[in-house]
Amino acid sequence: MPARGAAGAAVGSHRIGEARMLATVVRRWVLGAGAAVFVVVGVLLHATGNTAIRPSEDYAQGQLWSLWIPVAAGMLLVRLLPWRAPEEELDQRVRAALSGHPLRREVLFLLGCVVGFAFGDRALDAAFGLVDPSLSALSYHTAKVLFLLIAPVAIIGSAGVMRYSHGPDIPAVAMRVGERWRWAGLAAIAGYLALSVLAPWTTPLPTPRTLPDEYTLVVRLLLTLTTSALLEEVFYRSLLQTRLELLLGRWPGIVAAALVYGVGAAIGTHVYHGAVLGLCMGIAVQGAAGLLFGYLWSRYRNLWLNFLLHTGTSALPVLPLVSEAVLLWT
Repeated sequence: MPARGAAGAAVGSHRIGEARMLATVVRRWVLGAGAAVFVVVGVLLHATGNTAIRPSEDYAQGQLWSLWIPVAAGMLLVRLLPWRAPEEELDQRVRAALSGHPLRREVLFLLGCVVGFAFGDRALDAAFGLVDPSLSALSYHTAKVLFLLIAPVAIIGSAGVMRYSHGPDIPAVAMRVGERWRWAGLAAIAGYLALSVLAPWTTPLPTPRTLPDEYTLVVRLLLTLTTSALLEEVFYRSLLQTRLELLLGRWPGIVAAALVYGVGAAIGTHVYHGAVLGLCMGIAVQGAAGLLFGYLWSRYRNLWLNFLLHTGTSALPVLPLVSEAVLLWT
């Protein structure tokens, strides 16, 4: 009996070792493949001369490198501030918050939501167009709310049907931020926004003549705040990336979530000619920014910082126009 017990323990230990080795291989493969996608996309865009970022709801026009430099600087500041922090204790709180969750099934469901978002956008565009062609512009935002907010919250949220654990969930960790070091990312946000808007190489801020009327401007800002800054950070960072990190590790999870974010950003974007170019630009622009958003979230687990960064990225270039619009109204 003792011999059988020892043999069983040895077999169990061997299987655990094999499982860990397999997990390490998978993590390295995901990280390497994800990094390769970013590199290949960047090389292809430069080789074909498609390096200009066209203005959209999230980013002002400019060259790709004018975005990549602030992203790299922001990530460096996230790493440096603070140099040492009790991240292990924070990671334990995150693991405890998601204990009992079927993480693999939840990740598959979230990826399915992104696919549903793509098809839902097209279906709603056609449906709204039958009612009133002017309503077609709302299909993108409506599909995003349905598939990236309502569906995930209903299925895997704190009271979702796939929730098997009780007690505090991720919102308790992400929204109740009492530790001072978890606000150090404010410096990274300030640095990123300064380089994105104030650096000499940036595109001049728009003027009222280059944008729609003041009503359209404010409506677009409100839609950006709700469907981009708030909704996307909750879905791509809090819901998706956190689970990918627990399954794959920090950097494989960040890279994978950033790629999904870039692909999702290409949905409904019509400023580029061709689906392939739109997809590549989505990865090169929003995907690259997603690396900064993801690292900011992974380091501090402070969703308020992500809201602030995403809001600033989308709204700061046009904030000077808001005051003029208000004056025109009054």
